[in-house]
Amino acid sequence: MEPTAARKEAGTRTISRRHALQIALGAAIPAFGTLAGCSSGGGGALGGGGGGGKVTELVIPTHRSPWLNAYKEIAASYEAESGIRINLREFPYDGLRTQMVNAMQSNSGAFDIFQIDEPWTAQFFTQMWVTPLKKIDSSFTPDDQIISYSNLVRWDATSKTSSANGDVMGLPLNGNVHILMYRKDLYDQLGLKVPATWEDAYANGRKAQQAGVVKYGHAARGQASSGGQSITYDFMPVFYSYGGSWFRDEGKDWTPTVNTDSAVAAVEMYRRLLQLGPAQPQTLGQAEVVSSMQSGDLLQVHSVVASAPQMEDAKASRVAGKMGYAVVPAGPAGAPAPTSGTWVLSVPSGLSAERSKAASDFIKWMLSVDTQRKFTLGTGIPTRKDVYTASEVPAAMRSYLDPVADSFPNARPAVRYEFASPMLEVVEKSLSAIVSNDDPVKPALDKLNQEITDVVRKAGYLK
Repeated sequence: MEPTAARKEAGTRTISRRHALQIALGAAIPAFGTLAGCSSGGGGALGGGGGGGKVTELVIPTHRSPWLNAYKEIAASYEAESGIRINLREFPYDGLRTQMVNAMQSNSGAFDIFQIDEPWTAQFFTQMWVTPLKKIDSSFTPDDQIISYSNLVRWDATSKTSSANGDVMGLPLNGNVHILMYRKDLYDQLGLKVPATWEDAYANGRKAQQAGVVKYGHAARGQASSGGQSITYDFMPVFYSYGGSWFRDEGKDWTPTVNTDSAVAAVEMYRRLLQLGPAQPQTLGQAEVVSSMQSGDLLQVHSVVASAPQMEDAKASRVAGKMGYAVVPAGPAGAPAPTSGTWVLSVPSGLSAERSKAASDFIKWMLSVDTQRKFTLGTGIPTRKDVYTASEVPAAMRSYLDPVADSFPNARPAVRYEFASPMLEVVEKSLSAIVSNDDPVKPALDKLNQEITDVVRKAGYLK
């Protein structure tokens, strides 16, 4: 199918075939195997495009992330193998969702595959803006090695929640969860132990500051995002581990519960942690947190695992080779609550059968074990269990991937509701304001609880 005018606009990033061949020839793992459910002969994307070769290009919106280069390398390999051009169109994070929503509302057909952040999934699934994979390929069965992330891609339209019995609406691309990243050399120097609780993490940070070995004891995001999650995401491992919950009983009773005693204690703990970091925490986004750690100013952060390769980049980081990684600390209840921040690849609804088939084939290929291994070697975060134990993964990567695997039993979902976008707008602004001052937490959370109630009621989930 010929590219639309929208695909020709300025700013489009396309991987050249020459570059693709260079990457494919230099790959550190064997050639990719075939996928169950994909055609073995001339059909499907791997055979030159569904429908007799009509599909020659797949346009995929993406964002500027720590794992983007790994994604580009994988896309280049697919292009070299299949002959289908992979057009990764980059947008800032805050604009990515808008681009995809506009494409559906205008029925432009601008994209062949959606890249959906976890908070946006429920909206796209509820609105049926994506096609269940089973409807594209009746023989499709998800591989049991693909990590569930609390049934992220399985959608129950009745309860409007993720469910083990729901339709498979896509597959997880990059498996972010929070981990603790700390200066192992300074921990050893000061005789510090890996913190079991957030109180321990705070105590470690204070001790390092008082010893004068670092400028800051701890950092995490305090900046508000528009249309997504920034501070909310980094707050959730504390919130959940303190027994907090967004609603009384998701799927049944959507009464907000962000002003309970547990929630107040969690916010107070999070504010204390950020007070160990740079001034004006409301200005700290992920890039600033990563940069502070790379500069050597920080003792520890809790952040998405996708930022770990940046810490180990000797060309950009003063702390490369000095880092340690662990599961995030626990709350008073004794269990950690690492939060998933997983990206999902889905097929937009309304595409032709040929485009849907080609898009589905690429998504399934992305989740094959061989492709996921290569994605991991390119510093992506795998979404398959078997890749975490693959012999090809070097020890340096295992240092931060092992805590991810250890996090899965306690992993909690991010904000993923149909009304997530307007909910996050109020949560982000409120939390960012709370951590930036010393005012009492409870009145601010009472106000936030009412604002979330208004959002949920407007969405039709409360009477």
